[in-house]
Amino acid sequence: MDALIELQNEKNNILSSISKAASEGKTDLVLAESEKLEKIKNLISRHSQIIAELEGLRNNSSQIPEQKTRRIIAKPVDESRSRQMLTSRELGEKIRSEFLSHREAEGIHLQLIKNKTIFRTGSGKRVGIAVATERQPNRWFLGLPVGGFDHAVLLCQRESGEVIDIPLPEKFFEKYGNEMSESKGQLKFNVVNKGSGLLVLVPGTDGINGKSFASDYAFLL
Repeated sequence: MDALIELQNEKNNILSSISKAASEGKTDLVLAESEKLEKIKNLISRHSQIIAELEGLRNNSSQIPEQKTRRIIAKPVDESRSRQMLTSRELGEKIRSEFLSHREAEGIHLQLIKNKTIFRTGSGKRVGIAVATERQPNRWFLGLPVGGFDHAVLLCQRESGEVIDIPLPEKFFEKYGNEMSESKGQLKFNVVNKGSGLLVLVPGTDGINGKSFASDYAFLL
């Protein structure tokens, strides 16, 4: 079987596993399968690049040089992959930095206190800022250290590059914190986009609207 076909089949199998695990609330399995999906996507990309370079070599060898040997510079295989030049960590830092800049413009200063994700508000509360990209259509999987924050902000980047933010003040965790999944010291967030907007999936509920607890960031003052 062609390698690309095998990779595509494996990608489809992983997507099915993620969808099933998400519907069953198995956050750990969702995260594990998402990591596998990212590796498969990278392999598919590398496969495409190898094929393109091979074609370039064939075309080059079939050409008869006139006076000087011309150097052929291959163009990028897929310009839509330009964002992948950033590592996931660098992309997360960039998205988080833009969020902080917007809050500064509103007079909200957040001081970094731990691991580039935990900040302190002017009132002394801790806020965790988590970032995730859309690895599966209309779904995001995020995590923050258990017991390491009072408020949270979830920054969900769409495939298009648009970032949607979800403000979760302390009162959200007072009501739902004990119901949420934990794994390896992380509190897990499973976010889906439905007709009613972005929902934070909490076991025992139909999903909590991301804007139902706060419409702005006044709680970060």
